[in-house]
Parts: sequence; C-alpha cells; structure tokens
Amino acid sequence: MSVFRPEWVAAGDPRMAEVHELRHEALFAPFGIARDDRWDDEGEDRRHVIVSRDCRVAGYACMLVATDGTAHIRQVSVWPHLQRSGIGRALMEEIDAEATRIGLQLLWLNARVSAEPFYRRLGYATVSGVFPSGRTGVPHVRMEKRP
Repeated sequence: MSVFRPEWVAAGDPRMAEVHELRHEALFAPFGIARDDRWDDEGEDRRHVIVSRDCRVAGYACMLVATDGTAHIRQVSVWPHLQRSGIGRALMEEIDAEATRIGLQLLWLNARVSAEPFYRRLGYATVSGVFPSGRTGVPHVRMEKRP
C-alpha cells in the first residue's frame, strides 16, 4: 500500500496549473519541445488524478473514459527527481481502483519503451510493436490491463 494519497481533481482546479508545468517538464521539455499549455483537459470523459508532496503536485495521470467500457490512461508524469519514489505506482493503483468502482473492462496506454517494465509490474501486457510518439518521436508500445 502506498504512503501517497492520490486525489481526483476537476479540470478547473487551481492545481491544474501545477499539472501543466509538471507535464511539460516531465514529458516534453527533455526533448526540446516548447511549452504549450493548451491541454485538452476539459470534458466529461476526462478524469484527472494527482499526488501531492510538500503541498505541491508531484505526480499526475489522466484517464479518458470511453462509452465502450474502456479507458485510455495518458500523460502519466512524475517530477524526475521524485521518480522511483512510489508516486507513479500510487497514481496507477488509484486508476485501477477507480476503473473497478465504475465498472470498466479494459485500461490501455501508450508507454515509453523505457517505462514498459514499470507497467508490466502493475499487470499491463504489451499488445503492440514499437512505434514513435507523435510529438517526441520517443519509442512507445501499447499496453493493456483488465481491472
């Protein structure tokens, strides 16, 4: 059980400004992509989960819930200096719990190849070959899990 307490937040929550900073720094800045805060956070299908540490957002993930009983997990991000601290695991465990609460049949995500072992330890299976991410070109694979 994680010591971190994930929290579901609305797209209009003031802490989403911290999420924007985190997502950029963790997912795009390392590849020289300029910051662009026009995130697609709004929508009834989007659920945002954060983990805070020292009163700041330390981790984030988004779950896009489809009407077919599936959900796409995206933008899983943890500040680089906090990676391997359990924050990512806490986020993903909370997503699993929410998926069970709302009766989802399948979770899927596109994982960086370097993160594939992390997701595998959480019960995800690789179901595709390697492909480049559209924005960064970083090699990814599709992974799926039944909650």
